[in-house]
Amino acid sequence: MSAIALFSFVLAFANDATMQSSDKTEPQKNSNYMECLGNAARKAIAKGASEAAAMASIDGLYVPDEKIIAASRAQPESNLKIWDYLAGVVDDERATDGAKAYLSQKDFLYNLGIQYGVDPATVVAIWGVETDYGKVMGKSNIINALGTLGCGGGRRAAYFNSELVEAIRITANGHVPLSQFNGSWAGAFGHTQFMPSTFWRLAADGNGDGIKNIVGEPKDALASTANFLKKSGWDQTQKWGYEVIVPSTYNGAIGRNAKKSLSQWKALGVKLADGNELEDSEIRYGLIFPGGRNSPAFLVGRNFNAVYSYNPATSYALAVNILADRIKGGKGVIGKWSTNDPGISRAMRREIQQILTAKGYDVGQPDGIIGKKTNDALKEYYKAHNLTFNGRLGQVAYDKIKSLESGR
Repeated sequence: MSAIALFSFVLAFANDATMQSSDKTEPQKNSNYMECLGNAARKAIAKGASEAAAMASIDGLYVPDEKIIAASRAQPESNLKIWDYLAGVVDDERATDGAKAYLSQKDFLYNLGIQYGVDPATVVAIWGVETDYGKVMGKSNIINALGTLGCGGGRRAAYFNSELVEAIRITANGHVPLSQFNGSWAGAFGHTQFMPSTFWRLAADGNGDGIKNIVGEPKDALASTANFLKKSGWDQTQKWGYEVIVPSTYNGAIGRNAKKSLSQWKALGVKLADGNELEDSEIRYGLIFPGGRNSPAFLVGRNFNAVYSYNPATSYALAVNILADRIKGGKGVIGKWSTNDPGISRAMRREIQQILTAKGYDVGQPDGIIGKKTNDALKEYYKAHNLTFNGRLGQVAYDKIKSLESGR
């Protein structure tokens, strides 16, 4: 027997032995976890789900998913400045892609706007902010994710358990095939990221096929989001808000719900960011300073609040509405943020990641998302140049790295 043949024989024997061994090894099982999943499936069945499909949705799930548990315990960034957030979320790339997405669905979106009485560009903007127009919808199995969070005894287990029941109903009733039922680790899914309970309240059949597959059919997701905005109080006759200039002498109430009419704001000396006068109107808006008093200010109304209800964060609602304006050809924010280190776009972030990769640092896939790998690589890169990285990739760090790489 030749050396090659002998090696092949040994390899085949080892593989066969491994397969035989694995055949005899039972997968690890957590009886309490499996019982909890079974109870959720039975609740879904009691609410009308197909028994066979409901039980199939939990088949093969034996233990909580450690990756989901780790993600739930990770602390999100809490110190992200508004200018960093907007620079990445409302960059030229997302605005251009949004305009293309809008045009690709123009007739459908026009009719959607009429049917639900909402702004189609805002629906598309939510699509863009949530999943980059369907490109990043999440890879976690939704039943597995919600099972882990709802049956693993962690924080808010009761809430996630109830969402698990609704998720089982969704796939068992034929809306989203189990093979497609993936999304975020926290249970949101689809082109515009609904939680299962939100799906049952507000999902809509956008393409008229009788099901609401917000994962596989963008029209279903867009119609569902339009319905969400309608039910959240969107008023097509009003603007979401205005970027404004506020007199330095103003010391009155601020906040999205501390509202005055446009005429009252005008009388107080508030002007549009381009210096023009506000219109005279009794429509009421609240004043916000998302980046501090010396940064751009905005008057925001009921449509801003409708988007805010989709994800209760001022930065999110501002990003969606500004992106919607840009999709329609607007310029975005006019004023300058109160910082000497502005945020940078995803394209610029990818450029830095590509430089780091070329230098041998592991950043994963250069995707414009600054995670632990990229931050660790930046620390090492700075250290190699006898510098200290402050933990933030903004314009200053971008310029420094570009300068170092050009030899200046």
